[in-house]
Amino acid sequence: MLVKCPGCAGKLNLGDELFAEKVVVRCPECLQIFVAHSQDLVQEGEASGEATLLASDKPARKKPLWQNESPTLSVIRGPEQGIHLRIKKDEMVVGREDADLILSDPLVSRWHCRIFREKTRYYLEDLGSTNGTLVNKRKIQRAELNHLDEIELGQTLIVYSERGEKQEQLAEDLSAELGALRDETRAKKPAEEQRMPWGREFYLEIMSSKDKARSFPIIQPLLILGRGEEANLKLEDEEASRKHAMIEILSRDNVFITDLASANGTFLNGVRIRSTRLKHNDILRLGQTVLKFIIKDVP
Repeated sequence: MLVKCPGCAGKLNLGDELFAEKVVVRCPECLQIFVAHSQDLVQEGEASGEATLLASDKPARKKPLWQNESPTLSVIRGPEQGIHLRIKKDEMVVGREDADLILSDPLVSRWHCRIFREKTRYYLEDLGSTNGTLVNKRKIQRAELNHLDEIELGQTLIVYSERGEKQEQLAEDLSAELGALRDETRAKKPAEEQRMPWGREFYLEIMSSKDKARSFPIIQPLLILGRGEEANLKLEDEEASRKHAMIEILSRDNVFITDLASANGTFLNGVRIRSTRLKHNDILRLGQTVLKFIIKDVP
């Protein structure tokens, strides 16, 4: 079975009998997470890759990555894309301000909707929002939630999931550790005197668009990635911010990437990050641009 990725338009192999009506998958090419429905399947063409199974609407032989001890909300489209929030309370509010799940989507109301439990089931109720609440493309006032229901609030799409054993881990935010390492590095040498570490080279390889497989050496300790002229590595990508993310090389083993408050977020191996350490073969996504981080040791 094949499905077309809405991000890179590649055809992905879904395998056999993984789902009945819908499945949540991640594209290995552009790292986009999306919901595939049975009516979205295509019959012709060759697969460009194998879809990563995140959640299915039926037990499958292939173990999904999203597994929960309790129901979760997973944001797969919108400014907060990448957030996985476990529902721990009997009632929680979703909205733009003073909510349990805060969404910066401008089309989301201050208090947009609430999710609450009655006996053993969870329900969704609209709180008089300006633009309404949709469940599986239908506008609702109140609805019972079922596994893999799609909740739309403004431009944000959230998947409700309730099966499995353990929640997928998020990338650790290492902002505090990075700050301490910056201070330590600057104490030893001023910024203008800092050099790349000896015996190790760093590259970014483009995995998407017309420049696919093109490799860029990182030749300075600080690299700005973005769409603007001020970026050291300029991205021809309308979904990238002018100054989207920053890579800092503090030593041989301390390489960090930091999101610069970009509009669409920075993703590491499919998970949205703020600031975290980079390792060899890590995959980055900025807008629709996918990059692989490469480390090479040299004599």
